[in-house]
Amino acid sequence: MGATLRPVPRVDGSSKRAAVREHLRRKQPVIFEHMIDDWPATARWSPSWFAEEMGDVEVNLFDFTKTYAIPATMRSFVDWMHGRREGALGGNEQLYLSWDFTVLKSRPALRDDFDFESLFPRGIGMVWKAFWMGGQGSHTPLHYDLDAPNLHACISGEKRFILFGQDQNENLYPTDVYEWTTVFSEVDFRDPDLARHPKVKNAVGYEAELTAGDVLFLPGLWWHGAWCKTPCVSLNGWWYDPRVLVAPRVLREVVRASLHKVGLYARDRCTCCGHGDLRRHFGWADAPAS
Repeated sequence: MGATLRPVPRVDGSSKRAAVREHLRRKQPVIFEHMIDDWPATARWSPSWFAEEMGDVEVNLFDFTKTYAIPATMRSFVDWMHGRREGALGGNEQLYLSWDFTVLKSRPALRDDFDFESLFPRGIGMVWKAFWMGGQGSHTPLHYDLDAPNLHACISGEKRFILFGQDQNENLYPTDVYEWTTVFSEVDFRDPDLARHPKVKNAVGYEAELTAGDVLFLPGLWWHGAWCKTPCVSLNGWWYDPRVLVAPRVLREVVRASLHKVGLYARDRCTCCGHGDLRRHFGWADAPAS
């Protein structure tokens, strides 16, 4: 690994909104226990449940690019997750289902199985939600997003996160690969190449081991990467305070997007225009051939 990682503290989250409000002020990662014990999703949702209940629903799968989606049915993806890796999905070890609102749109009643709105402060602010499902070994590169607090709820399975604050930027090799609101690290934290990235040895961060029912509080602008240790289902909610939308970081993103659109920024290094797998941009050892 190279970096020094400390475990993310665990606290009782049964007070829900009060617990979140306290940690919004602290701006430090924490794992909430018992926060979603009353969610129907926690009791029911699993890959096998989705295969049985929604097996014919068409979904889009991704690996390390958001441009080339691989179409599949929920049932074929769950079969792949459980080792039955034949056909079009057979050889890919990294597939995951992310940001696919088809799942929630196709069965609106699923939205009654979880409730992020009761966790974040009342009044101003908007909660943006996403659904995630991945097989053992699927993961996301280390990156950070907007200054929006994030609650990541592990519904089924086991998941691992690593996290770093902005004070570690120098040790994490940020890239110029373009994605709206996202900054990626060049480092492959599955097995860092310390010859290429020697400063990683100086990095100090956290690791979080999540099991079903755990909720990770991820403060805005924190670097994070996630791995599925087993097939797992997760939900997360970002809380957007209106002030976030007029912050300098958002204005910077508007400039980046404008320059990228006209080919003056990261012209061939992005996740949106068909320039291939992120691993090639990062120079990772397992990057596929061009």
